[in-house]
Amino acid sequence: MVTFYIVRHGETLLNSLGRAQGWSDSPLTDNGKMAAKDLGLEIKGTIFHAAYASDTLRAVQTAEMILSISGNSDIKVQKDMRLREWCLGSMDAEHNTTFIKVVSDWLGVSAFAELNKRLPDVAAAIYEHDSTGMAEPFTAIASRLKGVLEDIAQNESYNENGSILVVTHAFAIKTLLYLFAPEQLCAVEKVKNIAILRLIYDEGKFHF
Repeated sequence: MVTFYIVRHGETLLNSLGRAQGWSDSPLTDNGKMAAKDLGLEIKGTIFHAAYASDTLRAVQTAEMILSISGNSDIKVQKDMRLREWCLGSMDAEHNTTFIKVVSDWLGVSAFAELNKRLPDVAAAIYEHDSTGMAEPFTAIASRLKGVLEDIAQNESYNENGSILVVTHAFAIKTLLYLFAPEQLCAVEKVKNIAILRLIYDEGKFHF
């Protein structure tokens, strides 16, 4: 059995400016750094056997701070681009209000919480409005996220009851909930910075 500690990165400069952030990157703010350290203190005593993060600065910075404060400074963060956020294409770094309005109008919904129930459609809206050719269909996003966790689980399975830190992103975490616990996704309106979820991998299956 492997326990994944799935964490969203700390607040970034673009987050603080109210801009949508996909593959675009920006550093953690002071608040983001402090929150990462606070989480490290909260889970101090947890022994991590490995740590993974997307290859973005914000995710790597968050993982390194959590490891340092939690007493796992000997663990090196392994970067994997499959843990990246959704690519928002031409809407990357757009104002959140504009981004949400474009997607909501295209889907015909008025409540932000409704978007969680239609996550594949949200990805389709982003894909349809993208002019860069970089946005991904939901099937591709789900495949890379499930695939990277399966690979990590297999690589780390020799650590019986091992604990793995994984730092990723908001839509990525929503995708994992959609795949493995859709009933929980409906109850989550927003995945906040430094939110933490525990995902269990046991006998070839994932569950929260």
